Amino acid sequence: MRTKTALVTGLVTMTATILSTAPPSAVSHAAAASASAHVAAGRPDGESGEPWLARLLAGSTRGSDAWRHLRVLDRIAARNGGVRATGTPGFEDSARYAAKVLTAAGYRVHQQQVPYTDYQVDAESAAVTAPAARQVRALVMRWSPVTPPGGLDAHLVVPRATAGDAAGCSAADYDGLPVAGSIVLVRRGSCGYTAQQRVAAGLGARAMLIYLATPSPNNIYRLHAFDPKAFTIPVASVTQAQAEQLAQETAQHQVRLRLDLRGHAVAGVTTNLFAETRGGDDRTVMAGAHLDSVTEAPGINDNAAAAAALMATALRLAPHQDKVRHKVRFALWGAEELIDIGSNYYVRTLPPAERAKIALYLNFELIAAPNGVRFVLDGDASEQPPGTPPGPAGSQVVEKVFKDYFDHAGLPYESHDLRAVGSDHEPFVAAGIPVGGLNGGVLGVKTPAQAARFGGEAGQLYDPCYHQPCDTIGNLDRRALGENVPAIAWAVGRFALDVSDLPAPQEQRP
Repeated sequence: MRTKTALVTGLVTMTATILSTAPPSAVSHAAAASASAHVAAGRPDGESGEPWLARLLAGSTRGSDAWRHLRVLDRIAARNGGVRATGTPGFEDSARYAAKVLTAAGYRVHQQQVPYTDYQVDAESAAVTAPAARQVRALVMRWSPVTPPGGLDAHLVVPRATAGDAAGCSAADYDGLPVAGSIVLVRRGSCGYTAQQRVAAGLGARAMLIYLATPSPNNIYRLHAFDPKAFTIPVASVTQAQAEQLAQETAQHQVRLRLDLRGHAVAGVTTNLFAETRGGDDRTVMAGAHLDSVTEAPGINDNAAAAAALMATALRLAPHQDKVRHKVRFALWGAEELIDIGSNYYVRTLPPAERAKIALYLNFELIAAPNGVRFVLDGDASEQPPGTPPGPAGSQVVEKVFKDYFDHAGLPYESHDLRAVGSDHEPFVAAGIPVGGLNGGVLGVKTPAQAARFGGEAGQLYDPCYHQPCDTIGNLDRRALGENVPAIAWAVGRFALDVSDLPAPQEQRP
C-alpha cells in the first residue's frame, strides 16, 4: 500500500464507526475456523441472485491456500534484498510467479506495460557534527528539493510545542528562535507537512527533518511530496526516537547537523497483470490488489497478502470459469506505491466503451495485519461524518454484500471512509465505477473497544511493520487471513453470477 491519506493529512488515529451487530467479544478460534463453512451452508439475508458459486468459493477457499503463495512471495523478497518494489527484480519475480500460477489455472492472462517516473535516491545521510558526532538515519522525501553538492551544515531548531499537534504550523511557533539558516525538526502536524515546510522555508530554514509520532518510535517512513512545486527546501524523515533525542539535546545546547539529501527522476516501465475467465458476458467483475512493495520493505502484509488471497480465489474459481454469468477479471497492479500509477494508467487508457463494461471493482489491502481491524469500505458514506463524499452509485450494494457475509459468519467489522486509505480503487471511483473492499488498517492505533472486539493490543498500531523491513511472512496474523480470504471469495462468486442490483452501464457515469 502506498503512502496513505493518513500520511498525507497527518492523521495517525483513524476514525471508524462500528457497524456490526456481532457479539462484542472477539470471535473464538473455533468460530473463526468454521466461519466460511457457516456461510457456505446458508445464504446471508438480503443477498440477491443465485448464491451457489459464492457458497462454493467461500466454503473451499482458505487462508492456507493464500499462505502457499505468501511463502513464495516472501522468499522472492528475501532473495532480492528484502524488497519487491516497482523497478526491482523482486517485483519482476513476483509478477512472473503470479502469471505462471494463473496461466496454469486456465485463465486468459495478459500483462499491460505501464510507463512510470520514479524518484531514485542518490544520497540520504544525516549526521550530528556538534557537540558530539554521530550518525542519524534519514529517508529523503520523494520529490523534495536536494541539498547542494557536498550537503549542508546548519544548527538545529525545534518549534515550540502547541496544543493539538500543530507545532510548526504557524510562524508564531518559532518566535524568538534562530530559524534563518537552520535545519528545522518537526513532528508531523495537524496542518500537514507541506504547510509545515512552507512555514519553515518562509522563515529562512535551509532544510526540514520530520517524524511521525506513533507507538512504534523506532519506525521510519519515507514521505512523498505530492505537490513538488510547494516544496522549496530539502525534507527528510527520521525516527521518533531519534527526533526526541535531538530535541532534548537542542533544549540544552546548540546542535549542528550535516545533511546530504539528493535524488533524481528516472523513467521506467512496470507491469499490470490481468487474469480473465474464459466465460461470462461483457458485464465484467474486477477484483484487484497491488503486487508491489515500497523500497524499504518486503511488503508481505502490504500487499502480498491480498494478492495471494486473489490468487487463491482464482484457483478455486478456475474449474467453474466457463459457468460464470459475468466475466471476472483479476488484477495485480504495479506501481501502486508510486501513487496508483498502474491502476490509473489502466482506467485512463481504457476506451469509454470498455470502461462502461466494468460492473464494479473490488480492492483489498493489508488483510492480515498483525494487530488489525476488519474495515469494510463504506460505499455510501452513511456511517461517516456529514459531508463525506459517497462512492459511485452501486458502491453501497458492494458494501452490503461484505457486511451480510460477516454478519452471517459472526465476525466483527467496522466501516471505513473510501478515501481514508489511498489505493487502487481511487481511479475507479473517479471513473464512476462502483467500488468496495476490505483493509486491515494502516497507521491507525487500535482502541480499547477495537481490542475487545477484534483481539490484539490496544494502544498499538494496526500494523507496526507497515512500510518497515519487518513486513515479512512472520508479521502476518494467520487468523485474520483465514477469516478474510473466504469473504473475498464470497464476494467474487456472488458478483460473478449476479450484478443485477448494480447500475446499468449508462448509469454509472455521464
